[in-house]
Amino acid sequence: MKVLIITQHYPPDLGASAFRLKALTDELLKRNHEVTVLTATPNRYSSLKTKKNENFKEKIIRIPVKTGKDTAIAQILRQLNFYLKMKRKSKRLCKENDFDVAIVSSPPFLIGVAGISLRRYVKKVVLEIRDLWPDTVVDLGKAKESNPIIRIMRRYEMKMYKTADKIVTVLPFMNDRISSKGIHADKLVTFTNGLDKYLLEEITSWSSQKEKAREKLSISKNKFIVSYVGNVGLGQNLEIMVKGAQKLPETEFLIVGDGSDKSRLVEMSKNIKNVHFVPPVPRDQVPMYYAASDVLFIHLANVKLFTDSLPSKTFEYAVSNRPIIYGLDGLAAEILDKSHAGIRIKRESVNEFIEAVKKIKENYDDYQRKAIEGKKYVIENYLRDDIVKKYAEFLEIAYNKCCKS
Repeated sequence: MKVLIITQHYPPDLGASAFRLKALTDELLKRNHEVTVLTATPNRYSSLKTKKNENFKEKIIRIPVKTGKDTAIAQILRQLNFYLKMKRKSKRLCKENDFDVAIVSSPPFLIGVAGISLRRYVKKVVLEIRDLWPDTVVDLGKAKESNPIIRIMRRYEMKMYKTADKIVTVLPFMNDRISSKGIHADKLVTFTNGLDKYLLEEITSWSSQKEKAREKLSISKNKFIVSYVGNVGLGQNLEIMVKGAQKLPETEFLIVGDGSDKSRLVEMSKNIKNVHFVPPVPRDQVPMYYAASDVLFIHLANVKLFTDSLPSKTFEYAVSNRPIIYGLDGLAAEILDKSHAGIRIKRESVNEFIEAVKKIKENYDDYQRKAIEGKKYVIENYLRDDIVKKYAEFLEIAYNKCCKS
């Protein structure tokens, strides 16, 4: 089976989509399938320098991405430029190669639009939806349904769903949303994100080395540290952490990562001495930050769309041997509840966040013991190896039905 994967982010770039699709690619290669990845040059975080040397077995074709100002107009123009390049390149690739399956991973929204134009050139198009656009924009209050751009996006959204042979989502609630728009449920299947085995081993190895981790990261040994590690975007709404820090001067707060909301949070924290921002770090350094922390924090904005969301960091946090404060609902909260990982708070409740920090600090040994005992749930149910095996089997079945019947 010859597979083409189209995605904006792919290792060494960071992010859930990059890790997810690399794991799927590795599984397909194990099964002796041929994989070509059409992606961008690493661009997720301009503040993170990635290594140019690549030693991958799959064929990777990268399209240069322009960098520049982070204004809304500049970002839109960059996305349009990338979309046009991606569309041209993907068509040329498909004409030159007899691909059996094209997996098109969205967002960005325009990647999905580019992908559906390949329908006539490949045997099967699998549309992977990792976030619901334009629903996210509307639900976050950034645009109204009456906005002309949203109306155009709605038309293309339906065109993507109808054109794809199969639609893969990362959460069950997405299937319900898409089905409610008139797409038959048989077309939809869910493969969640998960925890990579090698990362589990690294996190476990570092978890008992707090002093060593702090020494390597130049962090004080005597401070009580609450950390967030991940994307710093509007969807995470980490303002709750900054506001909480003002009321907890004896606790240090680390925000490790980058994203669209970081500059606003940095400005907000100008006079708050116990909030520290760290640029995004390579994935192999993330376990050190978990180990250096006393408590980990994960949170999503209080909008309806995120009620059933499952941040990919949930799995890593759950096996970190650290208590977690989580402002989540739905499946993500259920996973951490079953892991007995820490304290669940209402999304965007600063008061509950403050009280949770105090409670864990006062009873730290008990909360850490529960976190260590509870991680078994994630290991048994959400290892990425098992999930990508099912994903690869699904692709093989789809291919066999259309091409070997």
